[in-house]
This record gives sequence, C-alpha cells and structure tokens, in this order.
Amino acid sequence: MAKKSARILIIDDEESIRDGCQQILSRMGYDVATAGDGLSGLETAKNNLFDVILLDIRMPRIEGLDVLRILKKEHNTPSKIIIITGFGTIQLAVEAMRLGARNFITKPFDAGELKQAVLDCLTEDAAGQHAEDLLSTLIGTSDYIEELKDTIKRIAKTDSTVLITGESGTGKELVARTIHSLSARAERLFIPVDCSSLVQNLMESELFGHIKGAFSGATENRDGRFQMADRGTLFLDEISNISLEVQAKLLRAIQEQEVPRVGSSIPEKVDVRLITATNRDLREAVISGSFREDLFYRISVVPIHIRPLRDHRHDIAPIAIHYFDVFRIRHGSRAKRLSQEALKSLTAYSWPGNIRELKNTIERLCVLCEHEEVTLSDILYYGQDTKAKAPVVDPFSGKMTLVDVERDHIEKALRHFNYQINKTARFLGIDRKTLRTKIRTYGIEIKGEE
Repeated sequence: MAKKSARILIIDDEESIRDGCQQILSRMGYDVATAGDGLSGLETAKNNLFDVILLDIRMPRIEGLDVLRILKKEHNTPSKIIIITGFGTIQLAVEAMRLGARNFITKPFDAGELKQAVLDCLTEDAAGQHAEDLLSTLIGTSDYIEELKDTIKRIAKTDSTVLITGESGTGKELVARTIHSLSARAERLFIPVDCSSLVQNLMESELFGHIKGAFSGATENRDGRFQMADRGTLFLDEISNISLEVQAKLLRAIQEQEVPRVGSSIPEKVDVRLITATNRDLREAVISGSFREDLFYRISVVPIHIRPLRDHRHDIAPIAIHYFDVFRIRHGSRAKRLSQEALKSLTAYSWPGNIRELKNTIERLCVLCEHEEVTLSDILYYGQDTKAKAPVVDPFSGKMTLVDVERDHIEKALRHFNYQINKTARFLGIDRKTLRTKIRTYGIEIKGEE
C-alpha cells in the first residue's frame, strides 16, 4: 500500500506542469516540493529525502539526464525517479531508465497516468510483490474475477501474443501490465503505446524507428517502440487505429521478430512480447476491410475478453467499498461508510464507463460528502443511464430533482476548494466558463476571492 505521507519532488522548468502535478499529488495526500530547474532540484534533493522524484529531461542550466547521473552516482539517492518526456525524447527516457530511473511518462499525460506511475513506484519494492499488488487490484468475489486471475497467471508463463478486448474503462492496460509483471520479462521494460494518439504519418517511425535523413526533420537515428521494448513487453492499445500500410509492416515484425527502420533497407532483430488491446470488434473491422485478417489471427493467439462491469454486478459493491476506503483516507473525508441504499444504487447502475467511472464516482463522493454515512442523495451519476434500476436520489425526499442534485454537487465542490474556480472546474471536469454559467444559473453565492 502506498504511503500517504510519501515525499515527492517535481523538477520541471514548465510552471504549468509543476503546478498541475503538485495539485494532483497533493490531493492524494503526498508532501510535494517543486524545483524550476535541474540545479535547484539537485540542491533540494541533496538536502532532503524524497520517496519519488519526477524529473523532466529538457531543462535549462543542466539537463535531466545529467541530474539523474549525479543523483544516482554521486549522491546514491534511494529515491525512485520517474522521467517526464515528450514523444521526441522517448529514446532519452529509455536511456534514463538504463541509468536507474524507474519509469517514464510522456507529455501530455493525464492525472490517471501520473497517479499510477507514482503509485507503482511507491508499491514496487520487489518485482514479485509488485506483480501481486497488480493482481490484487483485480477486485471482486465472483467466479469471473477468479477465472480472470487464473487466466492471467497461465498466460504470463508463456511468450504468446495476447489480444485483450473490452469496453473503455474495463482495465485492459492493467491486465497487460499484470501479465508482464508475472512473466519472465518482468525485469525488462513494459512499453505502453496508445495507438489512437499516434500521428498517422509518423506512426511507422514511432513504432519501428528511423535513420537520420529518412524524412524532413529526421536529424538523427531514433529507436521506435519495438527497439525500446527489446527483451521486454510492448503493449499496443487501441490497435484498430493503425493504418493498413503499417499493419502490413507490423505483421512482418511479429512473424520475423525484426523491424524495418524508416529509411533503412536492413531490418533489425528484436525480442519482444506483444500484447494488444482494443474496444472495437476486430472481426467486424476485418469484414469492413479496415483491419487485415492475417494480422488479426496473428495477434489473437491468446484472446482475453474483459467483461463490462454491468455483466458482473456482484463485484460492484466490493470494488466500490475498496476504492471508498482508499479515497476517504487519502482525502481525509468525513465519510466513514456507504449506506446499504447507496450500495444498492451503485450496484443497479449500468456503469457505461466501467471501473474507471466507478472509481471517479467514489472519489467524488469522498471529496464532497459532508457527513459520516454516504446516502442515496449524495450520489451523482454524470450522464445517468436510464437503465439504472435505482434512482439517483431518494424518491421519498419528494423535492430533489436532478437540477437540485447538480446545484448541491457544485456547491459542495466550491466549498471544498474554498471557492477557487479553476480547481473546482478541473475537479468537476468542466471548463471555467461552463462553471461560471452554472453558478449564475443556479444563483450560487461565491464567497471570498477566486
């Protein structure tokens, strides 16, 4: 379990990144310090002990790699270091991991990626323990969850190519990471790639690398994700977004275990375990001609389908209780328990966003609830599904409409963040303008300064 009082240092010359990371991690209960350049970061790290250091690569005065070398070789720091990098410096990030960094995250990253990277560092005392930690995050008591865990353990013992399917938010990357952590490749890199975020005309270069002069802007040789994952695991999420042209080269890379750098006629040997995932029906994509049939059969040697949360409802309550305990402690919540009525409502809801949506809903409850027991009237489902078998609010309250619930929810969020518009809007997942419009519409009184 991650330490609530863990100390974290953020070293980055971009103020927006420093402030954003600090806000997210402080809300998790961590003690966070920042530094605006490598030299001041070194000074801060030398005089204080940090559990985790977030370190940017490109900085003035002294580069991130040099900071890393000094921290590891001269100061022999026990701090676990996470590299912050852009797509253009991923190769440097991999080099940083060879120098002793624990992980890297690529810009732009979201709050979930940052939280997971930090939690991984704080719980990763040993590879085996980390694997068990990951396996334990597959929460539930149903036969389905137990079968899923058994399947993951069996698959992890092999090097077979795996295709993970399931709706958005079901935990496909978690399953992939767990397979890697339980495998013989656990000590090597796990390289995740969101194929939907790759620029189409640069996709081939991102996956397979390129040589200097291969195209305009290719000023040096650069490794692709396959080379980075050599002897480790490559996870291609949303693989259906890869173009047909790149699919052909991907098929050859899988079959021959070699990759063609853009601009080079000589393929390079790689040893990569491939895990792919998608929320689409690839069989339909094959029929429509948008996905190669031969590639489909090659990546689906071992298929795993992750069921949507609504199809194993018995697990909703254990998952909700688990995250409730995590978030109420992390946020110092007044809430101490979930009422039976609240649990019934959570169980009846269809969760179109699956576990990700459930986690976010529980975290909102822990932040905003102002009494010890979470009741039915505290729950707000964004984009409420009409198929939910229980109402969002207590039907016997008689007066609370959805408008009332939204107004109450916004008021609670404003109070929690001391009426700071930016923080409140970010927490609610809306922009400042929308929040101000709702404040005016509902006649909500703003106390203090923004």
